[in-house]
Amino acid sequence: MVSFMRRKAYAKISLFLQVVGREDGKLHFRNILYPIDLFDMVYLDVSDELRIESNKTYLPNDKRNTVFKAVKLMKKRYKIKENFHIRIVKNIPAQSGLGGGSADAAAVIQMLNEKYDLQLSHEELISIGREIDEDTPFCLFNRPAIVEKEGSELTFIDTEISMYYLLIKPKYGISTKRFMKGFHIFSDDDEKFEQCYDALLTNDYNRFVNTTHNDFQKSVGKRNRNINRLVKKMNDYGLEGVCMTGSGTAVYGFSQDLDLVLKIHKDLALKYPFVKYGKI
Repeated sequence: MVSFMRRKAYAKISLFLQVVGREDGKLHFRNILYPIDLFDMVYLDVSDELRIESNKTYLPNDKRNTVFKAVKLMKKRYKIKENFHIRIVKNIPAQSGLGGGSADAAAVIQMLNEKYDLQLSHEELISIGREIDEDTPFCLFNRPAIVEKEGSELTFIDTEISMYYLLIKPKYGISTKRFMKGFHIFSDDDEKFEQCYDALLTNDYNRFVNTTHNDFQKSVGKRNRNINRLVKKMNDYGLEGVCMTGSGTAVYGFSQDLDLVLKIHKDLALKYPFVKYGKI
C-alpha cells in the first residue's frame, strides 16, 4: 500500500451566489461554482500520530482545521487505524471566499479514498463532505456545478465558455462563519440565476458576464467600502462580470482579451497582497 501521497486542492469562485433562506440556524444557498487553476498542495504520509503542519503560521493544526476534521471523520467511518502526517502548502489566500480550507479537506478525503481502496460512491463522498462545510462536496469533484442545500445537491454543468480571469484579494478578509451567522437578507430572484446558468450551458460569454451576482457583496461592501472601490477599479479597467466570490473578500473579473488582463495584472500586482490571472 502506498504510504506517501500528494494532491492538488483547487480553489473555486462563485459565479452566482443566491441566499435563499435559513433552516435550523444554517443558511441555504443556490450557488454556481467554478474551479480555477489556483491550488494548495497537500502531502500525506503515514505517521505514529496525527500531525498537521503548513507553510502559513495562521493555519490552526487542531480540530479547527478542516483537514483535521476530515481525517477524524474518515478514520471513524471507515475504521482506519493508521495516523498521518499532513503538510499543507498554502497558495489560496485565507478569508477570501475561494474555498481553500474546503479544498484541502476534499483533497485528503480523496487521498484516503484512494489509499484504502474505499471506492466511495458519489453520494458517500457528498455525505462526508457536507459534514465538513458547504463547499467541500463541490471541491471533491472540481467540476462546474450548481450547488444547493448546504452543498449536498450538485448539478454538474457542461460548459466550454472561454475566457480569462483576474482575481484580486485585498488585505482585509471576512470570517465566513461569523459573517454567515448574522446574515438575514434572502433572495427569490430565480430569473437572473437561470440566465447565468443558461449562458454557461450555451457558452454565451456576453450574456454570462451580465449575470454574475453575489447576494453577500452588498453587505460586505457596507462593512468595508474598499470592496466597492476595488469592484469599481476593475470595472474601470474594462474587466467584465466583476463580482465578489463566496463570502469575500476576493473579487474577480473576466475578459476574452488576454493582453488586457496581462496589462491590468501588471498595473495592480504590487498594489494588493494577492493578484492572479488565469484561463477558464
